Amino acid sequence: MTKEAIKEIGKLFFDAAKIIFAVAILTPLVKGSEAEIIPFISATASVLIGIILINKGTKDE
Repeated sequence: MTKEAIKEIGKLFFDAAKIIFAVAILTPLVKGSEAEIIPFISATASVLIGIILINKGTKDE
């Protein structure tokens, strides 16, 4: 896989984390209900995977 493809997959994970955060975490807070912990963990994991892949795709060798 090329470095550009790895970087784009990392961006995809990062974008998915933003969507998970908006839907599963911000929505319950606006409605006044409690947010669950599982979406927070999955959003955090998606951000970490995205950052790792973006860094791997941009690393100069």
